[in-house]
Parts: sequence; structure tokens; C-alpha cells
Amino acid sequence: MPLAIHEPGIRRRNSTHVRRRWLFALALFPAPAGLAMAAGLQAPAESLLAIKQTAHTFIVRQITPDFPNHEIEVSDLDPRLNLAACDAPLEGFLPPGGRLPGNTTIGVRCPGGKPWTVYVPATVKAMRKVVITKRPILRGSAIGKDDIALEEREITGKANAYIFDPAHALGKIAKRPLNSSTAVKPGMLDAPLLVRRGQRVIILAQGTGIEVRMMGTALMDGSKGQLVRVKNTVSKRTIEGLVIKPGIIRVNM
Repeated sequence: MPLAIHEPGIRRRNSTHVRRRWLFALALFPAPAGLAMAAGLQAPAESLLAIKQTAHTFIVRQITPDFPNHEIEVSDLDPRLNLAACDAPLEGFLPPGGRLPGNTTIGVRCPGGKPWTVYVPATVKAMRKVVITKRPILRGSAIGKDDIALEEREITGKANAYIFDPAHALGKIAKRPLNSSTAVKPGMLDAPLLVRRGQRVIILAQGTGIEVRMMGTALMDGSKGQLVRVKNTVSKRTIEGLVIKPGIIRVNM
């Protein structure tokens, strides 16, 4: 019986030849796109510049009507930030508790198929003429035209925290002492008193087609629209009425 003869050298040569044929085939036919992604290629990322520009545009639209004179500085984003490219227009918004102008944070979100939200720090400097005090004003004093002036100041917070028209301050009462050159704000003032305690007033009683006027004495101070107690001079009764004009209190019959 003939002996089986093994030739390992020949087998190694055949194996090397097969591997070379496989490598040649791979070179001719590249891997599918999915396999290439798996190999480490990344999906497109959203432009950080576009995010920053969205925040800037949002601020401009929000503050320009109230503050034409302004400066905006939007902080650069961390270059390591990698957000999926948005398939819809980016949206800017002011987060709860945010304010304009001043130091703030603007939200930018992607409302597309792969939504995300990022917050961008910004500084907004706005200038506008506001009502200021020309001299010290005592608590309880009425504001006169010689007490106030307009001066351009940097605004922080909401526009309604300031008074821009002197007419909105004239005649009102200082709730606390105000130093000279103070920017006057609505919360610093009370409505002017139209009725003072102990003052003789007219009690105007109105009903359906009926109007009766009587004399009385105010038992408390009152501004327009406030309810005050008043004593009828004739009947001596104490009633409650609404201050409608200087020295006039209206009651319902």
C-alpha cells in the first residue's frame, strides 16, 4: 500500500494565493455606505455659526421696538459641541426667567425630526432716555415738573420697569425718599391722592336714572379707583364709596 505523502509547503502557497485574490476583489468592490458609516464616519453636524446667528437675530427682533440704540454680544459656543444638522429652520426663544436687555441666555432649538435645544449666553446693552430726579424728593411728596428730567441711561431688565414719558410721573406720590439723579420707576410711585382723610367731600349716589349729591367727610386717604370710607354729614352714617374725582366719592343706591 502506497504511503500518503503530505506537502505542507504546497498548501501554504495555495492559501497565500487565495488571500491575495480576496484582497484584489475588495479593492474592486468597495464596502456599502452603511458599513462605511460603521467604520467611523459621522453624520453632518449643525453649524455653530448658524446657532449663534439665530440667537442674535432673536435678540434684535425682541428689543429693537423699545430700544433702537443697542449693542449685542453673543458668546461663542464650545467648538466641541456636536449637534445633528437640523432639517427645519432654527428657532430662538427667551427661557423662563430670562430678560432683555442685560446679561441673559437665549435658547435655540431645532424643531425638526431630531430635535435638540442649546442655550447661548449673551450680553445686551441698551440705551434710552428715562425719567430721572433732578433733586432729592421726600417720601409722600407729589412729583412736579421741576423735580424730574429726561436723561439717557443704560437699561437693564424689561422696558416697563422704567418711565420714559414725564407725564406718567407728574402728580404721583413718592412711596419712599428718592435721591437726586435716580432713574424713576413705576414701583417707586403711588397714584396721586384725590381725597384726604378729614377732607370735606361730595357723596354722589347714583341709581337707575337717579343722582343724589350729599356732603360728607372722608375717613381715609384715597386715589382714583380706590374704595374709601366716608361719613354722611346729615345722617351720620358711615358708608363706603369709590373715589372718582378730586373730592368726589361715588356710592351705589
